[in-house]
Amino acid sequence: MYREINEEIYDLRERLRSKEKLESLKSMAMEELEKKNQNLEELKNILKKEEKDVLKLEGMSLSSFFLNIIGKKEDKLDEERKEYLGAKMQYDECVLAIKELEDGIEKYNKELINYSWVKDEYQQSIKKKQDMIINEDTHRGRKLHDLLDKQNELKLDIKEVKEAINAGKNASSALSQMMGPLDSAKNWGIWDMLGGGFFTDMIKHSKIDDANKMSYDVQQCLKRFQKELNDVNEFTDIAVDIGSFATFADFFFDGLFADWFVQSKINESISNLDNANRKVGDIIEDLNRSLTIMEREQESIETEINKLLDR
Repeated sequence: MYREINEEIYDLRERLRSKEKLESLKSMAMEELEKKNQNLEELKNILKKEEKDVLKLEGMSLSSFFLNIIGKKEDKLDEERKEYLGAKMQYDECVLAIKELEDGIEKYNKELINYSWVKDEYQQSIKKKQDMIINEDTHRGRKLHDLLDKQNELKLDIKEVKEAINAGKNASSALSQMMGPLDSAKNWGIWDMLGGGFFTDMIKHSKIDDANKMSYDVQQCLKRFQKELNDVNEFTDIAVDIGSFATFADFFFDGLFADWFVQSKINESISNLDNANRKVGDIIEDLNRSLTIMEREQESIETEINKLLDR
């Protein structure tokens, strides 16, 4: 009953694996190409320098004139020419390597055209076999149906958690960036209290102003993070303890910059930033642990589904 569809799936799996190998080779070639292009720019600068050194000695520069007087010009010129030729050889080899890599990538792209639809065809064949089994109305069919439902639900949960993790990373990055000018303002504020004068006071104010400009982005990132966490709590079985973090964006910036001249305000804002960032980090760690568990469960379900399909 399933011989024909099994052979079809096997052939498509084989083609899918060939496609993945080609994509891997292409990816490695593109990484190597990027490195070679960077190397080429460095070699180009070295080549220009070596050429300039040769031309300088061949011309009537002061160093050429001096070396000519002491009888060392030809020796120095030979040395510079050798260095130029060595640099030219490295440059040409790099150009050739880049051409070979570009040709290889073009070849991989042409070959990959033959595999454009293989993933879709494979998924369609798997879906076809799944439908065949489910329509059997047997224990195997009912079990597969339940596993597929569970798999789809898990995929959605994983998506929610990943979105929350990404939002948390963005929030943490924004908090860390804002910490920079505030730390600087703190240091300049200390100098200011020690009698630094107008200049240090002006820099301190400038750094606080920089932090103030960042405050909107920080608030927006934290609110997005909070929204994603609420989604995780609402749509998944994971319970994230948002706690005091939920009100952070509402009170943290109120009045912090009302009096720029108070050093304690700067210290307070740094402390609040640090606490918030630590809280964000703790939540991200919790989410990552939950994600690991969910992905393991997903692998387990995938294994069970494949066992049913392979029969």
